[in-house]
Amino acid sequence: MAQPSSDRSDPDSPESLVERTASHLGRLFPLALVPLATALFRARELLATGRTNGVSLRASFPVYRYDLWSFVDAPRGGGVTVSLPFGAVDPLPLLVPLIGAYVVVSGALSAGYFGSIAAGITTGRFDFTAGVRRFGVRMILLEALVVAALVALFLPLVVVPPLFVVAVLAALVVSYLYFPTVYVIALEDRGIESAARRARALVDEHRPLGFFLAVAVVTALCSVPVSLLAHAGPGGAVAAAVVAAPLGLAFNVATALKVAEMAGIETVG
Repeated sequence: MAQPSSDRSDPDSPESLVERTASHLGRLFPLALVPLATALFRARELLATGRTNGVSLRASFPVYRYDLWSFVDAPRGGGVTVSLPFGAVDPLPLLVPLIGAYVVVSGALSAGYFGSIAAGITTGRFDFTAGVRRFGVRMILLEALVVAALVALFLPLVVVPPLFVVAVLAALVVSYLYFPTVYVIALEDRGIESAARRARALVDEHRPLGFFLAVAVVTALCSVPVSLLAHAGPGGAVAAAVVAAPLGLAFNVATALKVAEMAGIETVG
């Protein structure tokens, strides 16, 4: 029988969350193949990172999937490019179909990934394929909505670059207010609109700003050694993707546990 998170002596403490995350990682470890795959799909950027000297200090908020690119900034070339899982795309006529393919593949992976994490922490078992079937349509639609929102938010910057700071601040605020959304979809089996409303209500009620910022700080600290490895040649870049995969899974599991705690959902020990 699953035990309520509230039975813990101090479920809000960072130590408790770290311990609970560690207790689930062994069971959920096969899911690290998802962040590994999404990192390796961006093969061009992976090779470019390995051939470039440098170090990244990148803070990532607990909004979506973590992988290597949550800790490492890929080298940026000149001209207009778009970052996708399978590399940077330059020819604009290919942009729309490739973004469409990205949305479908990424959404399907998210369905299996987040569905499995939700099942794993609440029942102790997971079925990736069942997660794809159950949440696939919703996750693909959510992915499309996020891509459209980002385009709508940042496209005006091409015309008015000084708006960049305003756009970044707006994105940060929206990220904080709605970061539980993808987890609520999987944990409570809600539709996108219902999950977004529920996520906003949970944030308003529990005010998890400390958790939100703490994750950003910890990811920034992790980004230094991971990026040093990623810039140590092509082999180092692949090794960094391997190292970042279970690390990314740990951050996603920790966030799922935090959202479950906020929502009063029972989790297994």
